[in-house]
Amino acid sequence: MRKKIVLWLFLSIFIGLQIWCFFIMFKSPFLGIYLGLNNQNEWVITELAEEGAGYDLDFKLGDVIKQVDGKLPNENLKITNWQVLEQVNNIVISRDGVVHEVVLSNNSLITYNILPLLEEGFCLFMAGLLFAKMRRSPSAKLLAAVFLTIGIIYMSQGASVRGDIVGKILIGSFMILLPIIFYHFLVVFFKEKGSVQLPVWFLKYLYLIVILSFFVSLLYFYPPMLPLVYEHAGSIVMSFFIAGFLTNISILTFLYLKVRKEKSYLLSIVRNVWLSLLISFLPAISLSFLPYLLVGSQYINGLYTSSFILFFPISFAYLIASNQLYDIGLVLRRFGFACLLALVPSGLFTAIFAFLFQNLADEKQILFVFAGSVAMISFVLYSVEYFTTRLEAFLFPRKFRLRTALKKISKNLGVISSFRELKDIVLVDIVQTLEVMGGAIVFRYEHDTEIIAEGDIDAAEIKHLLQSSALSEHPLYTCIEIHRHEEYTSYLVITRNKANTLLGKEEIQWLHLITSYLEVSLENVHLIRKLTAKMQLLASQLPNEHSAQDIQWFRKVMFELQEEERLRIAADLHDTTMQDLFFLKRRFIALLDKYAMNKEDKEHLNNIVNFVEMINNSLRQSCFELNPFLLKEIGLIETVRSYLDKEAYHTPFVLKFREERASAIEAKDLTTKKHIFRIIQELLNNAKKHSQASHVTFTMTVADRAFVLTYEDDGVGFNSTEARRMEIGSSGMGVEQMKGRVLHLNGQLQLDSREGEGTKLVVTIPIRETMSV
Repeated sequence: MRKKIVLWLFLSIFIGLQIWCFFIMFKSPFLGIYLGLNNQNEWVITELAEEGAGYDLDFKLGDVIKQVDGKLPNENLKITNWQVLEQVNNIVISRDGVVHEVVLSNNSLITYNILPLLEEGFCLFMAGLLFAKMRRSPSAKLLAAVFLTIGIIYMSQGASVRGDIVGKILIGSFMILLPIIFYHFLVVFFKEKGSVQLPVWFLKYLYLIVILSFFVSLLYFYPPMLPLVYEHAGSIVMSFFIAGFLTNISILTFLYLKVRKEKSYLLSIVRNVWLSLLISFLPAISLSFLPYLLVGSQYINGLYTSSFILFFPISFAYLIASNQLYDIGLVLRRFGFACLLALVPSGLFTAIFAFLFQNLADEKQILFVFAGSVAMISFVLYSVEYFTTRLEAFLFPRKFRLRTALKKISKNLGVISSFRELKDIVLVDIVQTLEVMGGAIVFRYEHDTEIIAEGDIDAAEIKHLLQSSALSEHPLYTCIEIHRHEEYTSYLVITRNKANTLLGKEEIQWLHLITSYLEVSLENVHLIRKLTAKMQLLASQLPNEHSAQDIQWFRKVMFELQEEERLRIAADLHDTTMQDLFFLKRRFIALLDKYAMNKEDKEHLNNIVNFVEMINNSLRQSCFELNPFLLKEIGLIETVRSYLDKEAYHTPFVLKFREERASAIEAKDLTTKKHIFRIIQELLNNAKKHSQASHVTFTMTVADRAFVLTYEDDGVGFNSTEARRMEIGSSGMGVEQMKGRVLHLNGQLQLDSREGEGTKLVVTIPIRETMSV
C-alpha cells in the first residue's frame, strides 16, 4: 500500500512538473538574448544565441533595451536576475538613437521546442517499457530510472533556457544525479550478469550530495542569494557531471585491467560497457561542458551533444532484454568504414550545393550540409544490410522465395529416410518454388533406371533420353548430376517453367546448391534402403530353433518397428485423406440439397457421393488392417470373425471361420493378439494371391494348454520342403517371416503342402508362456 501511495505521489508531481514545463515552453519563444550594463547603466544586448528567435529578428549586438512589455528593463526579474531577455511579448530597443519596437510570437526553432520533447518522449517510453516488461530484473529497473532521469533533464531544458526557476532547479539537480544513477546501475548490472561486486560504500554519500544540491538550488527563490547561486550553479553542475563520468570510467578501467587476463565473458562485458560509456558522455563533455568551463562558450550546443548520452542506456536495454552481448568494436569499425565511404559523395554534393547557392549559403550552412550528408549516407550504408534483409521479400521477391525454400528444404532433408519422403518433402517444394511444370530425381543403376517424378513430366521420355546420353543437352530439360556412386548415378531433372522458358542463371545456381544438399541425403536414403532390405532378409532367415535365443531381440525390434510404421500410416490416413473425403462428401450433399437439378445430373452426383463413400469405406478397412483397434475392445476372436466376414465378400473363394473353446487366448496381452492377427492377415493375403483355392478355412482352438490356429485351403499348394520366400513388399512377410513371429511367441509352426493338394498350416502357441514384450 505504501509503495502505491509513493508511486501515485511521484506520478502526480511528475505530471504537474510536465504541465508547467509545457506551459513555459509554448507560452513564449526562446529568444537567446543575453544582456549587460553599459557605461550609462543601460541594459544592452551582449550576445545572441544562434538557436534563439532573437537571432533572426531585428536585434543586433549593442542595441539598448528601453522597454519590456511596457515596463522599464529594471522592473523585469529575468533581466535583473539572469541578465537574459526571455518570456516577453513586446520589446522596445534603441539603435543609433532610433527607437524600434519588436512584437514577438512563439515561433522558436524546432531545436528548442520539438527536439527536446521527442527525446523526452523516447526516454519515458523506454523507462515505462523496461519497468513493465522486466520489472523482476533489478538492473532493468535501475536502467528505467536512468531513462527517467534523462527524460526529466530533457523535459526541463526548454523551461530552463527561458529563464524559469523550476526548470533550472530540475535540470541542475538531475544533471548531478545522472552519473550517480549510472554508476548505481553498473553496480547492479555487473552483479547480475557477471557476479562482480563493485564498491558501493560511497553511493549513499553521493545521493546525499544530490539532495543537498537540490535544497541549495531552492535559493533561487530567495532574491538576495539568487545572483550568487546563478553565477556558480552552471559551473558546479558541469564540473560534478564531468567528475562523475571520470569516476565511472576509472572504475571500469580498473575492472578491465583486473580481468583482462581471464579472456572470459566478463571481459567482453567490461570492454563494451567502457566503450558505450565513452561514446555516450565524451561528446557532451569535450564539445560542450569543458569548453564552457574553460573559455566560457560551447563549441557545439549541449542540446545536440547530449543526444549521444542515450546510446548507453539504449545499448544496455538491448543487452538486458536479449541477454546477448554485441561486439561494439565491430559496430564502430563498420560505422567508421561507412563514414569513409560517405566522404566522397558527401563532398561532391556539398560542392554542387555551394556552387549553386554561392550567393546565399554561408560557411556554417555549407558545413551543416556536408556533415548532414556524411551522417545520412553513413547511416544508410551501415543499415543497408539490415534493411535489405528485412525488406528482401518486397525488394527482391524472387531471391527471397528461393532463399526461404532453400532453408525449408535443407531443414526437411534431415528427416528423409525413404524415396517416398524424398518426393513428398523435397521434389514437391522444388517444383512449386521454381514454378515449373514438373521435376524428377533419377537413379541410374547398371541395368535399371528408377525415376521419382512430380508434376507434368514424362518419365518414359526421361529414361529414354538418359539411356541415349541426350538428356543433358535437351532444350526442354535442365539436368544436373547429383551424385556418382559405384552402384548408381543420380540426377535432378527439371522441365521448363510454366511460361515455357528455361530457368534463369540465379535459379540454376539455386539448383546446384540444392543438389549439394541432396547428395548427402540421397546417399543416406540409399544406405537406409539397402540396410532395411538386408535386415528384412535376415529377419526372414532367422533360425527356427531355440538355439538362436541370442538374437531374439532382433525379431522383437523388427516387429515393433513394423507396428509403429503401420500405426503412423493409419493415423495419417485417418487424419488427412479420410477427413478430406468426409468434407468432400458433405459438400456434394450440400449441392444436392441447395440446387435444383435434372434427374440425370442428380443421379450422376449421387453416384459420385456413393463412390466417395466407397473410397472412404475402403480406407477405413485399410486403417483397421493397419491398426486393429478392435483387439482391445472386443478381443481377438471377435475381431478375427469380423475381419474375415468382411473379407469374405471380396475373396475369390469361400471363406470360413471356426472357433472351438478358444476363449482362453483372450487372457493374453494385446501384443500377443496382434501377432496372431498379423499371421492371419498374411495367410489370407497369400491365399488371395497364390492359392487359387475354392475353399479356405481358419480354425481357432485350445488344446493341451496351447492355443492352436489352423489354416486350410484346397488350392494348388506347393512343395513345403522348398518353401519359397516371398518378395519383401508392402504386405509384409513370407512363410519364414511367419515362422519368426511364431518363434517370437515361443510357439511352433507346422506346414503341410503338396503341389495340387492344397495347404495346411498349424500354429501352436503356449497359453502360459509367451514372450510378447
